[in-house]
Amino acid sequence: KNVGSREGRRRRSRRVVRMRRKGFTLIELLVVIAIISILASILFPVFSRAREKGRQAACISNQKQIVLALLMYAEDYDELLPWGTDAAGQLWYDLVYPYSRNQQILYCPDRKDKGPGYGMNWLCSGIALGQVWDAASKIVIGDVHPELIGAGKWPSVRPSEWWINDPGNDICGATDDNSFTANSVPQRHNDGVVYGYIDGHVKWGREKSLDQAKYLSLIHI
Repeated sequence: KNVGSREGRRRRSRRVVRMRRKGFTLIELLVVIAIISILASILFPVFSRAREKGRQAACISNQKQIVLALLMYAEDYDELLPWGTDAAGQLWYDLVYPYSRNQQILYCPDRKDKGPGYGMNWLCSGIALGQVWDAASKIVIGDVHPELIGAGKWPSVRPSEWWINDPGNDICGATDDNSFTANSVPQRHNDGVVYGYIDGHVKWGREKSLDQAKYLSLIHI
């Protein structure tokens, strides 16, 4: 009997040990939680940047379509870009709409709540393409903060301003400086903005780095 009872106790003891080994200790759980937290802190910014890169790519696509619409307009109107506001009070957004038939491209993917989210270079209003020196370096449109131009839900709410200008407004001489930098507004895409150029290409850049006459002034610089 004693032998049998000892053997039974040993079996029960082994079962208890096996059951205990199936769980995690508090220290093990804390280590796992710490590892998950570290991985999350590393991966979440990566995912956020990837999402922002996607929105930046969509913004580039929007501006590409707008630039093409501007160039098609010029082709039909003696190589002249549209006026920011024409004699009938129409904004350039109205004038190029027949060439895109898409109001959504006026909304930046980062600001789908308000639009237009883009403006035309103040110095491009009504300009003849033949007057442009080095079209590949001349900005025609770019990101603008909707609140700074009085934008809302286009086209029912019409912006009070249609342009973009250089920070400080010493090159463009617009009637109001609506640049991100001058108004201490964060630039929209990875601390930069997207610009479309008269030759048709579109790319990202920092507002300050493009604050030069060679990018905004249309004469020979």
